[in-house]
Amino acid sequence: MKNLVGNTEIEDSLRKLDNLTQEEARMAAAEHMRITRSVESKVMGIDDKVTGVEEGVQDVRREVEDVDKRVQGVDDKVEGVGKMVQDIDERVQGVGERVQDKVQDVGDNVQDVNHKLDQANRPSFPTAHH
Repeated sequence: MKNLVGNTEIEDSLRKLDNLTQEEARMAAAEHMRITRSVESKVMGIDDKVTGVEEGVQDVRREVEDVDKRVQGVDDKVEGVGKMVQDIDERVQGVGERVQDKVQDVGDNVQDVNHKLDQANRPSFPTAHH
């Protein structure tokens, strides 16, 4: 009879141990699930932040493209101004050449007038030398 009594205690102890092992496994699974959910929520938060950064980068990219378009417009205007300055330079050069021609004509006219004055101031009769 002692064998039966001893076996019952061992069986009860094994059942208790099995129950405790199962409870420990359930507690470990619950802790694992809690940690997994915590990590998952942190990852989702990071994902949201990355999405926000991506949107910010896209906004910056659009603004840079707008600036690039405006710079291109300014470049086109500067090129137009450069052509106008070149046209003005050519016109001024033409005016300078015409002024130089007129100055030359005036100089020639002055020489003609001086020559005529010299001729007019010469006596038309021979001068007697004493």
